[in-house]
Amino acid sequence: MSDLDDIQKQLAALSEEFANNLSPRIDQIITEVNSVLEQVDKFAFMQTIFRKIHSLTGSAGTFGFNRLSEQSRQLELMVKSFIDNHTLWDDQTNDDLTNGLKNLHQLIDDGPDVTKSLNIQASPTSLQNHTERHIYIVEAEPAQGHELCLQLKPYGFKTSLFSSVEDVRQALEKGNPDALLIDIVLPKGSRGSISIASEIAPLHKENIPILFMSARKDWESRLAAVRAGGTIYLEKPLDITRLIEHLDRITQQVPHKPYRVLIIDDALDLAKHYSLVLRQAGMHAEVLNDPSVLLEKMESFRPELILLDVYLPEISGIEIAQVLRQHSLFFSIPIVFLSTEKNLDTQFASLQQGDEFLEKPILDDHLISNVESRVERSRTLNQLMFHDGLTGLLNQITLKKRLEIELARSQRHNCPLSYIMLDIDHFKKVNDRYGHTTGDQILKSLGHLLKQRLRKIDQIGRYGGEEFGIIMPDTLPESAYQVIDKLRKFFSDLTYQSNGKVFSCSFSAGVACASVFNHEKSLIEAADEALYLAKEKGRNLTILHKDCQQ
Repeated sequence: MSDLDDIQKQLAALSEEFANNLSPRIDQIITEVNSVLEQVDKFAFMQTIFRKIHSLTGSAGTFGFNRLSEQSRQLELMVKSFIDNHTLWDDQTNDDLTNGLKNLHQLIDDGPDVTKSLNIQASPTSLQNHTERHIYIVEAEPAQGHELCLQLKPYGFKTSLFSSVEDVRQALEKGNPDALLIDIVLPKGSRGSISIASEIAPLHKENIPILFMSARKDWESRLAAVRAGGTIYLEKPLDITRLIEHLDRITQQVPHKPYRVLIIDDALDLAKHYSLVLRQAGMHAEVLNDPSVLLEKMESFRPELILLDVYLPEISGIEIAQVLRQHSLFFSIPIVFLSTEKNLDTQFASLQQGDEFLEKPILDDHLISNVESRVERSRTLNQLMFHDGLTGLLNQITLKKRLEIELARSQRHNCPLSYIMLDIDHFKKVNDRYGHTTGDQILKSLGHLLKQRLRKIDQIGRYGGEEFGIIMPDTLPESAYQVIDKLRKFFSDLTYQSNGKVFSCSFSAGVACASVFNHEKSLIEAADEALYLAKEKGRNLTILHKDCQQ
């Protein structure tokens, strides 16, 4: 049984369990309502009843009992009115609420109003990497085409070179590539875009992403590419790093990491339903019903979004959000409140601490869509705030914060951690000889190589200028040395072109270990010391700090 089949089975079982427990659940609330007048602290007891009816309202709609949810909401509002106005609870109120709850039983007997759809498709976040990516290149100039093939090869692309679109059409009869890269030669005149669109049109039958490259920068050329169905338009001379970034994205070689969602709700059946729905959509979702361990959960799970009920026992969702907003590490995490609450004052109060207020019940596909859009927007903002604008790597401040967190985790769990400082050799000479634009391309190229070849758990940052820092959790210094030295050799074999000249670059690296240098500052200084020694010994070297050698 696949994971998706298993989740669908769990969702079906959860719906059946909810339906079976509805009648005893309502009977329990009726029992509590009939004991209100006996309570010493009637106000506190009424709040407990309110939370239970509130939970019933949200859960019933989620599991398909829409009419029951609507009637339950009216009972919820009745109780809330007494709480808000401190109205005296009398026998008439007791009878009205009891009769209203008893009427819900008829709606249970009728069964769900709608049949829940359990066939939710996985989102792109769950797509797996291709083991090999095949790119068809259409380039009329053989020398330029061969050079482009050579530049793409080190990044894991298999290429096939064609001189015309007609040749590609014949090749497609044998199999489809992951993407097409076509040099667009646009005829002059207003019919140019019509001509190229007609030529390319047959290729769209296979739904293959098409990237156009051209020496022309004018509006007509770009419009022609759009009308021909082009995904990307790249100007010549090509920025190879930018091309690789586009190819990685459209061939899903670097898919989005699954979204991480934490659900805080005392209604466990509802929270579990949300969790299963989000997991089925390719996300990581976990449930928490004890707010007292929230900070520990935030550190271990590292959610990107929190789904939070407004009403929980002994604490409100707004109070939970306030605690999180006081913590610097969690200040920017999106918080989406879920509640049956319709009072605008309460909703506005929630939005002062959160990012959105969604009313229960919420359709499964609406929940998925909302979570995806919120997390994606948050990732974009984090990219701008915490990442280097040129390379897309972590910036220096963020890298140091991450190192502090990883060091604490390493010490807490007694696991190894290695830190690397590396620096591009003679980078100033490269800038002076070939220009800063070429220098920027080399920085982006190295950044891309590090992201592609290192693990997902490794954290990479641009420390400043041509210097980079790498955090390698759960990694012994000898292993870190071997990985970085292999990358060093690979990087030194890459070639670059500028103004008709071909050249290569190298980097030097220093490796240090947290088992010896257990503070952020001392660990960075140790890696920097090893890097300085590599420079002294002639550059294009990796040095493991002497105190970390066995």
